[in-house]
Amino acid sequence: MAVVLVMMAVITSLVYFTVRNFMLEEAQERYEGILKKNQEEFRRRLSDVYNAAKNNVHDIERDIDNTDAMYDHMKRIVSLNPTVRSSTLLFAPDVFPQKGRFFVPMVKRDSTGALFVPPIDSVYTYHLSPWYKRCMQGDTAMWVSSCYDIQRFPDKVRPIMLTTYAMPVHNHQGTPVGLLCLQLSKQSIHRGYIEEIKRVNDEHEQGLKHKTYCFVIDRHGNYIMHPDTKRILNTSFLDLTKETPDTLDDRVVAKMVQGENGEAMMDVDGVHSWIYYRTIKYVDWTMAIVVPKDVIFHNGRMLNMIILFTMLLGLVAIYFICRRTIKKTTAYIERDLTIAHDIQMAMLPKSPTYSPALADSSLFTLHSSLSKFDLYASLTPAREVGGDLYNFLERDGHLFFCIGDVSGKGVPAALVMAVTRSLFRSIVTTEANPERIVWRINRAICDDNEMGVFVTMFVGVLDLTTGHLDYCNAGHEAPLLLNERLNIKDEKGATALAVKPNLPVGALPDWTFEAQQTQLKPGDMLFLYTDGLSEAKNTAGRQFGRKHVAQLAGEHIHDSAQQLVELMQQQVQRHVGGASQSDDITLLAIRWQPSPALADSSLYTLHSSLFTSDLSMSASMDEIDRLKPYIEHVAQQAGFDDKETHRLRLAVEEAVANVINYGQATTITLSTAITGSQLTLTVDDDGIAFDPTQASTTDLSIPADERPAGGMGIILLHKMTDALSYERVDGHNILTIVKKITNKQ
Repeated sequence: MAVVLVMMAVITSLVYFTVRNFMLEEAQERYEGILKKNQEEFRRRLSDVYNAAKNNVHDIERDIDNTDAMYDHMKRIVSLNPTVRSSTLLFAPDVFPQKGRFFVPMVKRDSTGALFVPPIDSVYTYHLSPWYKRCMQGDTAMWVSSCYDIQRFPDKVRPIMLTTYAMPVHNHQGTPVGLLCLQLSKQSIHRGYIEEIKRVNDEHEQGLKHKTYCFVIDRHGNYIMHPDTKRILNTSFLDLTKETPDTLDDRVVAKMVQGENGEAMMDVDGVHSWIYYRTIKYVDWTMAIVVPKDVIFHNGRMLNMIILFTMLLGLVAIYFICRRTIKKTTAYIERDLTIAHDIQMAMLPKSPTYSPALADSSLFTLHSSLSKFDLYASLTPAREVGGDLYNFLERDGHLFFCIGDVSGKGVPAALVMAVTRSLFRSIVTTEANPERIVWRINRAICDDNEMGVFVTMFVGVLDLTTGHLDYCNAGHEAPLLLNERLNIKDEKGATALAVKPNLPVGALPDWTFEAQQTQLKPGDMLFLYTDGLSEAKNTAGRQFGRKHVAQLAGEHIHDSAQQLVELMQQQVQRHVGGASQSDDITLLAIRWQPSPALADSSLYTLHSSLFTSDLSMSASMDEIDRLKPYIEHVAQQAGFDDKETHRLRLAVEEAVANVINYGQATTITLSTAITGSQLTLTVDDDGIAFDPTQASTTDLSIPADERPAGGMGIILLHKMTDALSYERVDGHNILTIVKKITNKQ
């Protein structure tokens, strides 16, 4: 009987602590995932406002002497940017004497979405505000502290909290004469954050006394979002913690207002809770989620009670059968996991010239009359099965490749890994744009992602003839580019590729992924890896580190792909020592080497005598964002500066928008050729006949608010280009845009 009691105590303790730790890990992963996703969403929305100001201040400064045009600029900014509630030009006093001492063009959006010009205040004091002086005197843009404004509804008025981005506006002599101020409501920023926490409340916390909630504080600790609206802009989280005798909460809040990320267990409003927090760097806000301790351990306690009760009922039966079944079950599980491991490894690409000597190799080398590449990869799961993946496929002279890391571990991650790998193999057979590949994978995973799993990915498309690399990064570790021409501090030949902050796939179904490009030189090598390499810890808890990875790669730039991958495996194993592997480790190395006939040619350089590029898209405003990276890439090849790039993008976007809005087209194809000192871009659509080169009938002498709508787009096209021509061929509109190249390198 004593043995039985001891067994019960051991098993109960084991179950209790196992469930407790699982609940902690699950809560940490869930809430940190919510924070990370909403942090990126906050950044994106704030970045939209920053980009709106940056993209329009040039046009405002161009028309700075035309005071009547200022209202048109304000109206355009608000109409084109749904997150912007109002756009205002706060000119310094007496800048335009003909307009009086103060000239404040302003356009607002009301509760119905309609735009209006508010009444002009007879007395203004904005020029006395410290933030206004700081922006003007320092000639610098900044986010302004939170404030309240009144939003009018048909039957009532309601205060709405706003934040403002202010950017200096200059006269033709380059002197700041005012500020462009774009305001957005914090409700529009916070909405998704609050709704996600409410979903967690409904799914996991029904019937509990205390529930999870979220809040946001500014750099001074003041609440700018809180379930108790009375605290907003009236109460400081920093002051509240100073009133308690506990000093732990003082240290935690100090870290929050200093811009650190982290988690801690502390008393919040008298409730023992876990608090998870992250900083939004653009505005120095800190977003936090407070999870009462009882919420985390409630399900664990219930589960422990059920388990204990079941054990009491079945203990006698278990005693007689456990020894026999344990052996059989263990053998079965081990066999199933071994089979699962073998199946997962079999999904990874194998050599096309497979032989027993290469049974465990992932070395692929393609030799042809034009080019070759050396590729080697390895995947080492932390458990029997893992969530990392890599894949590649050669098609039409291009190498399509990817590497990815599924959130979580074990069998669920392995299943998502298999789905992602299959999606990549299927999509790249018909899709050549990396951002489209990632977008389609993201939509497929988001369609049925009840577990909230996401996958960080890097997808690349390498032209094996020219060495041109198109790539799209979805929240993954930045790959390293290795070549002997680099000498960057301690990295000695290795530098990280520039990657844009796209979200991982599976996070948001409507996320627009941005592609990037770079040009490889003969002999350049790409080294891709998952964070299991850089974050591998030894027994002392010290990580292997990204800097160490770059240093090792830079010291072995002449190694083959296989040698580099095997070197990293050996070094990380030496670093880890006796510590257990905590995460999957996947490594992928690719070296591009054209044939000698192409090594000295200009096919792979950015400044060749002939450059062509095409883009096909459906005639929908949902795809208008694909124009920006395409035009920027074309402008880069032409050697245009930022101003000419901006003018080219405005012209092309205007032409394509006209086709989408009025042409009744289904598809649009853009083709670009650069020859000599001229860039020629054609826009081909299958819509109704329309000649945009005909002179506009718009009378510019008529004030803007009295002119009929339309006509300005044609004027813009003529103004932003050097030549335009149009023809109707076989039911297609062919618009040709010509830009002269005067600053090509």
